[in-house]
Amino acid sequence: MLVISESELRHSVYEIFCAAQAPAAVAQRIADSLVESNLVGHDSHGVLRAPEYVERVRSGVLQLHGQVEIVRETAATALINCGWNLGQVAIPQGMELAMDKARANGIGMVVLGNCDHTGRVGEYVVNVAQHDMIGQLICNGSSPGGIVAPYGGARRALGANPIAWALPVADREPLFFDFATSAVAHGKLQVAADKGELAPEGWIIDKHGRPTRNPHDQFDDGAILPFGGHKGYALSVMIELLGGGLSGAGFPLMPGYRWNQGTVLIAIAIDAFQPVDEFKTEAAAFASQLKATPCAPGVDEILLPGELEWRTRAQRQREGIPLPEVTWARIQDAAASVGVTLS
Repeated sequence: MLVISESELRHSVYEIFCAAQAPAAVAQRIADSLVESNLVGHDSHGVLRAPEYVERVRSGVLQLHGQVEIVRETAATALINCGWNLGQVAIPQGMELAMDKARANGIGMVVLGNCDHTGRVGEYVVNVAQHDMIGQLICNGSSPGGIVAPYGGARRALGANPIAWALPVADREPLFFDFATSAVAHGKLQVAADKGELAPEGWIIDKHGRPTRNPHDQFDDGAILPFGGHKGYALSVMIELLGGGLSGAGFPLMPGYRWNQGTVLIAIAIDAFQPVDEFKTEAAAFASQLKATPCAPGVDEILLPGELEWRTRAQRQREGIPLPEVTWARIQDAAASVGVTLS
């Protein structure tokens, strides 16, 4: 396992995407977003993704010069065409628009289509909470055919279909959650494969519909299972229909589908309902009371949503970001493919 500093990793990713002909601001946005995912401990959405993005650029699927344009707009809503650029580029712009609408109307909802990979969606809702609003995001999309089996199914049909929420709390970092409606994010299986680890029971099935712990089986036409059985499956179906339907991105299960992450962004102005400071103070009191709940045997502490990520971020900023050697080797190969040598 290698350990690389935040600044070194950020610079390496920036160099790669500049060499891949991304505008400097886009290359910086990609580097910042990927490294931030590693910092908070979600390596599945971190620099691991850089080789995939480079390949998508080289194949012409991903358009790092793609323009983000409003297609349709009302006082509280907007539909945006992302021009097949990355979500890391388009979503911050869409969230800024949603927050502007929330400031004016109490709530803002912006839907994105023609969007390539969104990255770690928790990043965007946290930014809303840091502006003293409530942020929510859902999105659908995957490779054609899907990557997740429906509840009771033996084949792929759905995307990982994540959901994220965040809200501000007095005297704390925002509380947030960000998770796929599948038992695990697709990228976490790549992390497990790179580390030579087995997946936990109940995460995946192989191409014959049989339970397996080998993460490589998922890449060989296997499928991820929904989290929480029928409950995660039902949530995934609704996200699929909202994300794919409202954006026009469509659904991985349907014929003629191409990779497209239909993304729904919502910003809520707290002061449309309650004074912001009172809301944050009450949320802080609730959080403190919740953490004071007696722990079950063998448990040292009650953690709040997002608390582990904030702690991991501080630790990795101090100590560096761990990366499996095989992951770094793939990143070096991707860099070499665009003429960059990484030490």
